[in-house]
Order: sequence, then C-alpha cells, then structure tokens
Amino acid sequence: TLDAMIGDINLFLSEEELEESEDDQQQRIEQLASQSTTTTPENLTQGELDLMIAAASHRHKNLGTELALTMMHYGAKHLQLRRFFVKIKDTNHSSLKLFKEKLGFVQCAYAECFGEYELECKCETSELMMEWVERRYYGQQLLWAKKKKSVMVGDDADGEGCDDDNDDDQCS
Repeated sequence: TLDAMIGDINLFLSEEELEESEDDQQQRIEQLASQSTTTTPENLTQGELDLMIAAASHRHKNLGTELALTMMHYGAKHLQLRRFFVKIKDTNHSSLKLFKEKLGFVQCAYAECFGEYELECKCETSELMMEWVERRYYGQQLLWAKKKKSVMVGDDADGEGCDDDNDDDQCS
C-alpha cells in the first residue's frame, strides 16, 4: 500500500566523461561520428544516486546510508560500475553529511548557478568498488551495533562516520 512507501532510491547509468586533451577530444568526436551512437551497457561505468526519505518519521535512522550502500553494491557487482556520484543542493545539510561524512564521497564539482555540489566515490575497477562498499557497509553495521549497545547501557556514542583508515588508495 501507499502507506508503506517512505521514499525512493534511483540509479541513473551513464558513461564517464574522460579528461582529454583537445586533440584527443577531436579524434574521439571524429571516431564517434563514423560509428553508431548507440550506448552499450559496457560503456556505462558510472551511476548517479538519487535518494529521498520522504517520510519525516523515517529520517535520521541510518536508512539512507544502508540504502545507498545496498544500491552501490548492486551497481558494482551486477552492473560493473566503478564510479558513483550524487548532486546535492548546498542547503541540504543532511544529505551532504550522509555522503561526505558517513560514506566518504569527495567533492568533484560545484555548480554555483544551481547551488549544487557534485560528490563522487570512484575506484579503478568495479571489483575494488565492491570491496570498498562492503568495508563501508560492515563498518557501518559495527558502528550501529556499538551505538545501539551504548544507548542500552547509557553511554553517549556518536555513531557517526566510518573508519577511513582501511580505504584503498585506488578509491576516492
């Protein structure tokens, strides 16, 4: 039923834009012009995450973290994605905190005209991305368990973020 829906998550697939010199760009344009312009699944190596927890009663319960990591794992494992990115309004402090602090995404662009950050998580291969996501997921599970246990005994655990010390240098 509609009462059960608390929000949604989407993954939009696209080709990564390569950093190229002007000569390389011109050569690529000429090459593409002579070929079919159909995008094949092999070319789709990145996904834009779009996440919304619409029901206010379900916010701030780590659902966003868990949903994002689950979608990222699916994308890396089944779609061979190696880069995930999000576009977040600069006024959306909760989402910025989720993706920057809890998930470790880094800023790669800012569109001043839209007041929007672009944050990314990128690895050299989809296999490395899957490993990175699994470490994050299990790290979060440990933090949530620690937070739950400390709340039960009355401690004040922050439960924020992940241990970044184990991240591969091949992922950013």
